[in-house]
Amino acid sequence: MNKKVLKLMAIFLSFVMIMASCGGDDDSSTSDSSTSDSSSSAEEEAPAKEEAPAEEEAPAEEEAPAEEEAPAEEEAPEPEPVEERTASDVGITEDSIKIGVIVSDLQGLIDIGYPLPAALTTDHLSERFTKYFDEWNAAGGINGRMIEGVQITWDPLSPATMENSCTEAVLDEQVFMAINASGFSQAFIPCFTEDNDTTFFYGEVASQAMIDAAPDRLFSLNPPSEVAGEAGAQLIVDQGLIPVGAKVGILDSTIPPIAAAGESAASILEGAGYSTTTITVNTLSGDNAAANAEGAAAVAQFTAEGVDHVFVILPFIYAAGFWGEVGALQPSWDRTILDSASSNCTPFGASRTNPAAEGAICVTSYDSYASPNGGVGDDDAFEAQCRQEWIDHFPIFNGKSDKGAPSGEVGLETADGELLNSDYAPGECTMQYLIKAALENAGVNPTRDSFADAMRGLSGPQAFRSNGEGAFGPGKNYFSTQMQAVEFTLASRSTPKGADGTYNGCPAPVNCWIPTNGQWFKFN
Repeated sequence: MNKKVLKLMAIFLSFVMIMASCGGDDDSSTSDSSTSDSSSSAEEEAPAKEEAPAEEEAPAEEEAPAEEEAPAEEEAPEPEPVEERTASDVGITEDSIKIGVIVSDLQGLIDIGYPLPAALTTDHLSERFTKYFDEWNAAGGINGRMIEGVQITWDPLSPATMENSCTEAVLDEQVFMAINASGFSQAFIPCFTEDNDTTFFYGEVASQAMIDAAPDRLFSLNPPSEVAGEAGAQLIVDQGLIPVGAKVGILDSTIPPIAAAGESAASILEGAGYSTTTITVNTLSGDNAAANAEGAAAVAQFTAEGVDHVFVILPFIYAAGFWGEVGALQPSWDRTILDSASSNCTPFGASRTNPAAEGAICVTSYDSYASPNGGVGDDDAFEAQCRQEWIDHFPIFNGKSDKGAPSGEVGLETADGELLNSDYAPGECTMQYLIKAALENAGVNPTRDSFADAMRGLSGPQAFRSNGEGAFGPGKNYFSTQMQAVEFTLASRSTPKGADGTYNGCPAPVNCWIPTNGQWFKFN
């Protein structure tokens, strides 16, 4: 009896479902009939069916359309809207970010006899950055925006052209930010940062006073000139390189950040019991010959005043006259170079500095391939990556990049017949990855302020500087964290390669800086 009833009920419910699916005005009457018949059958069979709830489960089939009535997916929260790209700041459109690449027009130096390699061109200097921009763009850009690098040049021998480059960048091109790895005079950076509220990322030395005047617009790799002056002078004091009570000469510059280094050095020295005398060379006149003549005259002046040691703070392009006169007169006093001006203590600067600077000490954040015990150091992982990227970007160097080879050299022949090709550019390599990281972290619609906040949150590797490390931070707009003392050492193309793989201690047959003891020290 039970099985028969169940079969009849199943057939009946199937019929009801078919009729319900047909729709129309009969739906309600069919439903009512089904409910009535089910109730009647249940009453008749109740005494014998309490242990078998088949009839109680049947209505579940009738309620199956409930899946359509309350789907769970429709009740899920809406996803957050994607932020639309907008023209969020000067130099930024919905699709692009414009960056001014500030580089030297090298023809002026060539015209006055500086022996620059043929591959060291103005375009090559800008491509040290723009080759990276091309790679970013090929991968989709930065948060969907393409990076537009705009080459802007200046003549290193004409201060007026440096001011013109600022005008071109901020008024004519209206760039989001400007970048320069080396060579640009610190005196004209405030035109960008203070006068025109434009971010400037500098690969060398700015002054803390300049950073304080525009804390959200100026960033650098090297420590400020005040730190360089203090550290250099303190090293001389701590190591007892000058007899207590001796007189120290300071060869200074009219460029304010460089002068700040001289003032810091004088303060440290005088506090330690030394007396100081300063000679200031006018490096803002735009007359390179006149500046070098002033530097040459300073040699006799320092000798006449009885100095025991001289701190040289001039950039190398203005110091040629001074070093030439030192070589001619052979004064008895020793020399220290402060790393407060462009290229003063770099391999490139050493390769262009007069041999009369032999033995001069520099306290710097720059590294050295050489070791005080001989031999050539290895690249760390980041430096090796930078070197390979350099080789990939510039086929002109024949798939090679040799440590210590002057920038732009192609086929520099050694005394042993080996051909060396340009070392890579560590400053540009470090700067490009910091720029990329800060732009990525500055938001979908970056501004100069959000970029500054993102920069101060960065730390990481640094190529050929600061013992391989760097960090910005709150109130710290410069990346380097460590410095060392190095000594100016002579080598030339006629110097043979030694058993330790060096040329009189240098990694290539050109003048170089060799660490005095290989020790790095952190600074505040």
